[in-house]
Amino acid sequence: MLGVVAAVGFALLRILPLVGARIGGGLDTIGYETQSKLPIFSHDFVAGAWPAGYPLFLKAVVHNRTAAMVVQVIVAILAWVWLAVMAARAARHTTIRVASFLVVLALGGSLVVIQWDPIIGSDSLSISLGVALLAALLWLVERFTVPRAVAFAVIALLAAIDRDSTGVFFAAVAVVVIGGVLLRRLPRPWLAIAAVLLCGTVLASLSASGGKRWQAPLRDVITERLLESPPRTAYLQRHGMPLTAHEIKMARGMCVTTTPTLGCATIRNPRFYRWIDEHGRSVYQHLLLAFPGTTIAEPTEHLGTSIGTRVKVEARLGNGTLERSPISHVLDTIVFVFDPTGVLVVSLLFLASCVVLWIRWRRGAFTIAAIMVLLVYVHLWIVWISDALEVTRHSLLASVQLRVGLWLGILWVIDALLDARDDKRPRAAG
Repeated sequence: MLGVVAAVGFALLRILPLVGARIGGGLDTIGYETQSKLPIFSHDFVAGAWPAGYPLFLKAVVHNRTAAMVVQVIVAILAWVWLAVMAARAARHTTIRVASFLVVLALGGSLVVIQWDPIIGSDSLSISLGVALLAALLWLVERFTVPRAVAFAVIALLAAIDRDSTGVFFAAVAVVVIGGVLLRRLPRPWLAIAAVLLCGTVLASLSASGGKRWQAPLRDVITERLLESPPRTAYLQRHGMPLTAHEIKMARGMCVTTTPTLGCATIRNPRFYRWIDEHGRSVYQHLLLAFPGTTIAEPTEHLGTSIGTRVKVEARLGNGTLERSPISHVLDTIVFVFDPTGVLVVSLLFLASCVVLWIRWRRGAFTIAAIMVLLVYVHLWIVWISDALEVTRHSLLASVQLRVGLWLGILWVIDALLDARDDKRPRAAG
């Protein structure tokens, strides 16, 4: 009964703030809606300026913004409740089961998550698909069956075509799954799951390459980030970047465009854009290898940007109604902690406790949470090297992944400790 009441309360928490809310959007919205009106098998739809997932979703709701918002909310409610149920089932002790169920719903009801529901963009679905994928993973861990594997595969492929960085991240998850099979921690059928994840990576990569979606983000990374570093600027110049000293000074720390645009520097040098197209990606990949310390450490030096800030959707898009959701504000403070130092310390303590449990040959769901937390760095790194313009928003799924992994991991560690205590209790003579 408590679970039903909590689930209904969660649904109301997601629905009520949307009553009277203005459906919002931005430049991304225009792009998604334009692409959604193209023929579904056309090149510009499958490998266009935007990932195909959200335009496909807009086609499914017949380009109706209200319908899109309603479906986004329904998908979110179902995904978070499913994860709450599976998280509870992963624990053995009743108290931990209840706590796991409630903490997942609390995270799903925080403002950082619900604020995307009335926005016509990929963010709401990206979070919901990520949450649903974790629920499907726990379902598979519970018992591997073909229907459960198919459900996981469908969700994974939808997530991969919804956000390019998610598809790339799946390659890292596939490596972990393959490692689990090689170490005999997972049965061989899990190789099919790894194959699905790698298919997601390939789909996302082919679509991004075909639509040349990497060009604008790479240009931003070069001008907004790399040109701020003299050694990396010199490396780019040695490898053919055709910007003059004056142009470098103008572009440093700025986005650049060929025509005057508010907030961006105007660089009309056609050779620069041609160099980006023909050589930029290769040079950038070699630059990452040439500066290994910076490449590895830089994302961790900007945790305040990636996991320590809430994107203020209401300020940009005018969805002030969401700001009148006091419960979600409270949940932001309590469960979606934004102090990056505190989150980092708790993460390290949690991982240390997992190591102690592993040394003592304790097994449990906390292992899944530990892998989730460890993979957050990979997820943040992929976002960081791929983007310089909206790092906080594009890190949102990794940020949610971290909080879910930490909260559930801590609870599942306690569950394992309770198991250890129970094992030490003397058994009554039979």
